[in-house]
Amino acid sequence: MLNTSRFISYLTMGLFFISLLSGLIVVFAYHPSLAFQSVQQINFLIPYGLFFRKLHYFSSEAFTLFLLLHVGLELYKNKINITSASWNYSIFGLILVIVLMFSGFVLKADLSANGAAQVAFNLIKDTPFLKWMLNLIQDTTIFYYKFFVWHIIFLPLLLGYAIYKHINSLHVSAQYLIIALGISALALISFTMPSDIIPGEKVKDLTSPWFFKGAENLLLNSWSAISINLFLSLPFFLLAIYYYSKHKNTIKILLGIWLITYIAVSIFLI
Repeated sequence: MLNTSRFISYLTMGLFFISLLSGLIVVFAYHPSLAFQSVQQINFLIPYGLFFRKLHYFSSEAFTLFLLLHVGLELYKNKINITSASWNYSIFGLILVIVLMFSGFVLKADLSANGAAQVAFNLIKDTPFLKWMLNLIQDTTIFYYKFFVWHIIFLPLLLGYAIYKHINSLHVSAQYLIIALGISALALISFTMPSDIIPGEKVKDLTSPWFFKGAENLLLNSWSAISINLFLSLPFFLLAIYYYSKHKNTIKILLGIWLITYIAVSIFLI
């Protein structure tokens, strides 16, 4: 009988493939030099374009949530049945997923995407040991070009490699693909994808990625870029030392405190 943790891990893999396949369909209609216009063409002119864009969005969101659930269940078990290298690759993969999700949000090229990108640029630019990263993502000629290249080539390849090193396989059975597709379709029907805001339009509030809202709120409340980056890196550091620590319960408590704090900052701090 398949246990819950293993079921969630297989389903997470299924969602990863649904996200990947739906993204491959959307990418052929996207042009970084005309980013916002091409997104609107996908929405309104290309047959089934909006459907596949929504499928990509909701499968990616579900993949991220199920991945976090998978990590939570592994911590709850209090027993790690993998090697240290496999554990380290899982943390690397988790970081890649967050960056992949953020780059995808930026590529929709609306006003909220531009705002999120500028916040990220500021957090990197004002942190001395991260300044070198600006050259990897910032393009002065075509704003979205480097985000596009990272999102469709390098990040998926790196994530696929991290997953392979974590579980020694990139195979997922058809039943989990079907379940993953069903979950994505149900989310597509049940929830609304954030609206695209025309660049330059005056709005009261901008929509941020749910995992990035806390960082934006901290920046708006005058936290320094260094302190925000250190705060954001804390859970990954705790996960990195969890495997080797003799005080696993203490680390889990610290992770719980961080999570509650970040949720509170994201919702209540403005």
